Amino acid sequence: MDDFHKITIEKTKKGLKIKNPTHYELIGKGVQGAVFRLSEDRCIKMYAKERHCLRESEALNAGQDSSIVPKVFEVGANYIVMEYIKGQPLKDYLGSLRSIPEPIAKQLVFIFKEMKRIGFTRIDAAIRHFIVTDDGEIKVVDHVNSLKTQNAWPFKFFGALAKLKLLDTFLYQLKEMDPELYWEWKKLMNKSKD
Repeated sequence: MDDFHKITIEKTKKGLKIKNPTHYELIGKGVQGAVFRLSEDRCIKMYAKERHCLRESEALNAGQDSSIVPKVFEVGANYIVMEYIKGQPLKDYLGSLRSIPEPIAKQLVFIFKEMKRIGFTRIDAAIRHFIVTDDGEIKVVDHVNSLKTQNAWPFKFFGALAKLKLLDTFLYQLKEMDPELYWEWKKLMNKSKD
């Protein structure tokens, strides 16, 4: 399984340049790195820059006692071997629904509060980073900026819910489940419009 070291990731002006001479399947890529599936329960994220690997490993380490982030098995200079989350992006899960199921809404509220408890300063995770597992549990992936960026409310997430026409539903659910958090975010939302 150590042949993943043959994979190289380079950041160019056009995006990531990936060389993968292995049999590991590319399952995702972003701005800082690419993710390959190693086995049934493990994947590896390879980074173009060591500093991005370090930042994400620090964030994942901070959240290892939480159920919302993937478990980490190994960290190298430019890679992290972690739990493979089998499921679908939350956006796809919600795409055909007219409302957010209550168990999902409760998990989302828990996740945002848990991010704060862990010490993440970026509560603004993109909806594509929320994965709904086959068991209906939600995990959040891609934490490169979770301890670096300062965002106290999930404006990108709210923007994605608005595009799905589910933001009002979620805000109503949030107000019922956690009025204090609802009003905190409502103030931040209004402030950002000024």
